[in-house]
Amino acid sequence: MKRTIQLFVLVMAISLTGNVFAQKAIKLGHFNSSELIKKMPEGDSAQAEMKKYMEELQTEAESMQKEYQRLAAEYQAKEAQLSDLLKSSKQKEIQSVGERFQEFQQNAEQEIQKKREELMSKITDKIKAAVTEIAKENKYTYIFESTGILWYAEESEDISPLILKKLNIIKK
Repeated sequence: MKRTIQLFVLVMAISLTGNVFAQKAIKLGHFNSSELIKKMPEGDSAQAEMKKYMEELQTEAESMQKEYQRLAAEYQAKEAQLSDLLKSSKQKEIQSVGERFQEFQQNAEQEIQKKREELMSKITDKIKAAVTEIAKENKYTYIFESTGILWYAEESEDISPLILKKLNIIKK
């Protein structure tokens, strides 16, 4: 009886071990995109283009700010001599320039973000293509960025419906 139990345990261990080895091996890889971009010629040209773009916007912003300050200083210097109609007109002009300046700043921030995304998307598309080729050539299952962002994964089963069911979000 004791021998039968030992034989049974041995057969079970071998069969479980066989199942583990029959499963596909997972191969992981990682890289640091920031360091990679710094070494790419496209990274330097994108940074130079971004710097030039931001300098242009900064020059325009400074010009608008100087105009606002000039108008405000003129108004303060002549305020006592102006009629109520001219005071009102000058105040509206100053307010209008101030509002345009604020609007320009808000739009500039959005445009800077858009430009950055445009320049970076070209670089990240190139990196993604290279990562995909490397993954397939070297049989990587997953490739992550050092920060944990997944850049490549072999096709796998989407378990989102199972998670939604487990969380009682959908019933199936």
